[in-house]
This record gives sequence, C-alpha cells and structure tokens, in this order.
Amino acid sequence: MIIPFTKMHGLGNDFIIIEDFSKKPSLGKEVIKKMSSRQFGIGCDQLLIIKEFEDTEAFVEMYNSNGSITGACGNGIRCIASHLMEKDNHERVFIRTIKDKLECWQENENISVNMGKPKFEPNMIPLAKDIKENKFELEGYMVNCVSFGNPHGVIFFDSIKELEEINILDFGPRLEKNPVFLEGANIEFAAVLSDGSIRMRVWERGAGITLACGTGACATLVVANKLKKSSRKNKIVLDGGDLTVNWLKNNDVIMTGSVEKVFDGQFYVK
Repeated sequence: MIIPFTKMHGLGNDFIIIEDFSKKPSLGKEVIKKMSSRQFGIGCDQLLIIKEFEDTEAFVEMYNSNGSITGACGNGIRCIASHLMEKDNHERVFIRTIKDKLECWQENENISVNMGKPKFEPNMIPLAKDIKENKFELEGYMVNCVSFGNPHGVIFFDSIKELEEINILDFGPRLEKNPVFLEGANIEFAAVLSDGSIRMRVWERGAGITLACGTGACATLVVANKLKKSSRKNKIVLDGGDLTVNWLKNNDVIMTGSVEKVFDGQFYVK
C-alpha cells in the first residue's frame, strides 16, 4: 500500500497530513506509530487525516505520535487550513474534529484559528471526580487546568531561570499521567518575560517534548490572564517560535502564527 502525504510544521510542531476521502477505516495504530517515528518512518508530533472536505468544511482525525487519538491540535489545524486554502483558493475554511468545529483564515503571512472558548470546569477537562477546583498542587507545583478540546495543566514559575532549569523529561510524563487527569494532560511550564510576553515550554500528552503547542499556548494565555500575569492578548514565546493569542471579550480564543510546508511524499506499507 502506498500512502501519499504532505509534511508541514507550525513553529517546529510538525505534522503528517493525509487526504483520505475514500471512507475507508482509519490507519491502524501500528502504521500511525511507524509513520510518526523519526527513526523508522517520516517523523512527526501528530498525524492528521482529512476524511472529508466539501465546500469550505473539512473533517479531520488527529493522532499523537504514539498512535493515540487527540481531540485538538491548534498548530495542526492551522497547517491543514493553510493546505486546504492554498489547494482550493479559499479565504477561510472550517475544520471539524471529534471535539469542535473551528474557523480558520489567513492573516497577512500567518494563519489564524478560532479555538473556541476555554473550559475550566473540572468535569469538562476532565479531572478526577473528587477534584472540585481546576487549580491545585501536584508534586510541589501549583497546576492550573483548562481544556481546549484536550486537557492542559499550566504551571507558572516566578522567573525565567526557574523555568529553564526545570527537567521536563522528568516532570512532564509524571504530571501527564497523574491519576488526577482522567485522560492524561498536556503540561505547560511558563514564565513572564521582562517585556511582558510569556515564555512557554511544553510536554505534550502522547508526543513528549515538542517545539510548540497551539492549544498549550492558548491554555497558558488564559491562565496567565486569570492569574493577572497578562492582558487578554499576548505573545507566547515557544522553543520553535512565537504565537499570538487573543482572548476576545466573547471568550473565544484566537491563535495566530506561521506555518510552512516542508515536502510531499509517499509512504510504503507492506
């Protein structure tokens, strides 16, 4: 079997994009893991399958590099939007996932997506039933939780020095898999920089350390605003580049940043 694909990235957060309008069952978990492997396949943080595309609306299945399903991927959505808008000469498109329907458009050289409204209720994140607040201490850190179609735990440090010294390879997986998170969680480590922008590092559920996380940037911005560390619009500085996140008065969150097509190719499955 030959699988055509497009490789794209948003700030180094990279994706395999597959168009499959045949209504066939999705690729098996082992194939997804092999394609996502940087040693045995193409390599990516997430694999995205466009299952439907009519007029300006697409339905997309999203998988982490370990083969698990994810309900949201902000940078991946922006990459798919750019791919479809360029392909069919659209000014904006709507991307449906198993969780949401998101509007995307081009803004100068960047791609924007309306990520919808953050969910702070513990049962919507979801957290363990005995957790009544979305803010609590975990392994010595104060974790602020929110969902953008996938669960996030945001930790703010008092200084950039503390942030850069944290061992994400140690704490990331431990926090991700803590039983308090019923579906695991993306863990964001953040600090406010001297210019007021926010530096963020991330451990992604099912993918590990990545250079950028769109939903994580959105989660970090809304938590920062809740903690009175930021206005409702700010620059999030990630390992792979910068995203602008704007929490509108109607509570929708707009994320804007660059995307880039890397190459087209074919993957061979025996």
